[in-house]
Amino acid sequence: MKLQTILTREPFTQLSVLAGESGLNHDINHVTMMDAPDILPYLNANDLLVTTGYHFKDKPEEMVHLIEEMSKRHCAGLFVKTERFIQTLPQRVIDHANALEFPILKLPTDWSLGDTVNQLLSIILDKRTNELRHAINTHRQFTLQIMNGKGLNTLLARLSGLIQHPVTLTNSYLTPIAGQEYLLKSMPYLTDLAQYGYLLLPKSTEVSFCDVATKQELTVYPVHKHTNQPDLLFIRGSIAPSDHVSRLTIEQAVNVLSFERIREEAIKQTTRRIRNEFFSNFLDQTYSSTKEMENRASEFGLPVEQEYICAVGELDPLHDMWSDQSHHKEMDQLYDFLENELQSLAVPCYLFTKGEQLILLLSVNDLIEDTQAFCESFLELLQLRLSRFYEMTVSFGVSHVCSSFFAVHQGFEEAQKALFQHSGWRQPSSIHFFQSTDISGLLRMIPEKELITYYHQTYKQLRLDHLDEDQTLLQTLFMYMECQCQISETAKQLFVHRNTVVYRLEKCEELLQTSLKDPEFTLQVRTAMRIKQLIES
Repeated sequence: MKLQTILTREPFTQLSVLAGESGLNHDINHVTMMDAPDILPYLNANDLLVTTGYHFKDKPEEMVHLIEEMSKRHCAGLFVKTERFIQTLPQRVIDHANALEFPILKLPTDWSLGDTVNQLLSIILDKRTNELRHAINTHRQFTLQIMNGKGLNTLLARLSGLIQHPVTLTNSYLTPIAGQEYLLKSMPYLTDLAQYGYLLLPKSTEVSFCDVATKQELTVYPVHKHTNQPDLLFIRGSIAPSDHVSRLTIEQAVNVLSFERIREEAIKQTTRRIRNEFFSNFLDQTYSSTKEMENRASEFGLPVEQEYICAVGELDPLHDMWSDQSHHKEMDQLYDFLENELQSLAVPCYLFTKGEQLILLLSVNDLIEDTQAFCESFLELLQLRLSRFYEMTVSFGVSHVCSSFFAVHQGFEEAQKALFQHSGWRQPSSIHFFQSTDISGLLRMIPEKELITYYHQTYKQLRLDHLDEDQTLLQTLFMYMECQCQISETAKQLFVHRNTVVYRLEKCEELLQTSLKDPEFTLQVRTAMRIKQLIES
């Protein structure tokens, strides 16, 4: 409450300034009436002291000391009722107050101290009431903007207009959410400060700092959500402690932003859960048809004909015993972090969770010459960024290239095998690629379209289509090859008599016009059989 504000009300127009060129330099929070010489311990910043000066009538040096101490405590000023105990204020007191720019005002003799204090308190209460009414109206405006679907950008534009400062909202990783994004572009080092948690002090309501090079000052307010990492509201410039209106306006904006971000986070969590349920059902192969699976994949923007690399990640435990609560907390932080990183890196990658595992589907295109090197560098970057932001690490198992989305469940199994094979001795932040140990693993590395083409060509070339009329012949031939051309073992697997197997094999030789003992023919048949199993799986 400035001097000019007080002087607009009667009877304060009769006040005269004895010292302090700028009048009352601080807002008045409290009014204290002095009736004892030991008043100093009870004075705080922005307090106004009203006195008759009785205790200083013969001790002007103590009044100099009082003024000096009040100035150090940033008190609002001193009202003195002269011509009762003190006829005039000593000149050295006035000079000292002027040197400190500390305001001293003279009360007329016909004013009682009680009436003066009561009127001052009334003015303070009126102003605080107006500020509270302004805060309520501001909160209502911000809330209506959100409820009407105008979004965060409209709210921040309104806030910027009210406080006359540019503003922007980011997440805890300084990724812009809304507002004027250019505010942070001249301070790239803020990202380094944020990752080490230096932007906000524990339990702080705001932090102000200044760029030494550009002299640009920023004030940061935390916007708390249900997670441990708050969003950050950046305001260019500083908000003076005496600017109650701007501070209340910002406070109301932060409250509305907090509720809106909590709502958005709840929607995101629901969407995340639905996505994870879809992917879990896909891996468990619970969908009744390929068409249903394809429709569900398209709902989540997953191209089914795209080639993918599947990476399965697990948190490296910090200690042997890990509580469920702390583990879920770490998983939520990790998911949010990876989600933000994937968005900022602009890499076509899809994120899912299944149980306690993180699953990354990395899209592969023709521009990537070495898929393994590309995948390894990408995962190492995520691991590095994670270790810098949090005290936790994650290891990955990586599959071969999946020919389409429908082959991702096989890639998931490969990535799990690669991770579990090294679970007993793996180092933190390690990456393990699946190594094929059989022909099926090698065949999975070939695009599915080429496998299908090869299978149909081989099928016709070997005249296996001649066996289509009697499926038992084809089944017997495949089982015979699978059993290393052992007739007795083939009969045992098919639950038929040995002579039945001999008869069927002779029939196959007759229709195929080739010997079943030809090694080249045997190799081609077994390869075609494995391809058929892969295609139908």
